[in-house]
Amino acid sequence: MKKPIRLTALMIVLALTFLVAACGKGNTDDAAGTTAGGTGEGTAAAANPEDKIIHHIMSDAGFNSEIVKILKAELAKDGYTLDYVVVNDIIQPNKIVNDGEADTNSFQHEAYFDQFVKDQGLKNISRAFYTTFTPSGLYSKKYKSFKDVPDGALIGIPVDPANNGRALFMLRDLGLLKLKDGVEVIHATLKDITDNPHRYKFKEVDQLMLQRTLDDVDVGFLFAGTAVQMGYKPKQDALALEDGKDLPYKGIVAVNNKLLGTPKIKALQKAYESQAIKDFYKEKYGDAIESLDDLNK
Repeated sequence: MKKPIRLTALMIVLALTFLVAACGKGNTDDAAGTTAGGTGEGTAAAANPEDKIIHHIMSDAGFNSEIVKILKAELAKDGYTLDYVVVNDIIQPNKIVNDGEADTNSFQHEAYFDQFVKDQGLKNISRAFYTTFTPSGLYSKKYKSFKDVPDGALIGIPVDPANNGRALFMLRDLGLLKLKDGVEVIHATLKDITDNPHRYKFKEVDQLMLQRTLDDVDVGFLFAGTAVQMGYKPKQDALALEDGKDLPYKGIVAVNNKLLGTPKIKALQKAYESQAIKDFYKEKYGDAIESLDDLNK
């Protein structure tokens, strides 16, 4: 029988936040991931108890861990128990699921997942389903529009390769700079700038520092969750905002290949797509989070 996931085995310093968006730690009643919720009164026990337990790893960044209580309640309705752990690590979760020590994880967008799996040579992990898309944006405490941003302005952007190009693409789409033809957003870096008529300067920082950096730059990149936490309304306050689900930054749940298409994974997907989850996002984050249920059909 698979042992419950233990937090102490996973605590690694955060190098990169998911999905896309950092909003702080979630409202878990059990940060170490102690199983709760049971299988529900009157639910028939499975022949193998493990078939009714989902071992799940969640990030403490963003809103992933904030929905754990809802996920547990929704899964309990279908007779499943969520054995979860909340971590501040984006390296080990994929390796642990790949090795079969956990069933699933939720902390990353598809672009990061694809690159990580390729770089690490992982063979036993796949995308199970899509969850949400949270458009990142460029914000400023000094200016209301890029029309007001002066030439030579300092712009804060993520240093990590998976997100570095997101800010550059927003500037490109506004016609404020040009990038090398054919470069993809997940590979774009400052070296790909071919024309910078406004002489913008760039400060590359770790994702955990983006919020603090906004005080020191003219314009800064923020994930949607971070922006909302700071009191911004992305579609109203961002100087530039990502648009469309064609971007490779769609949130996903990853799964060990042996569990693809199994009832427990279908139950987990159903929980993520529940109206209760949508209502929580709407109430707390307004229009900053877009559901991707239609991509799972």
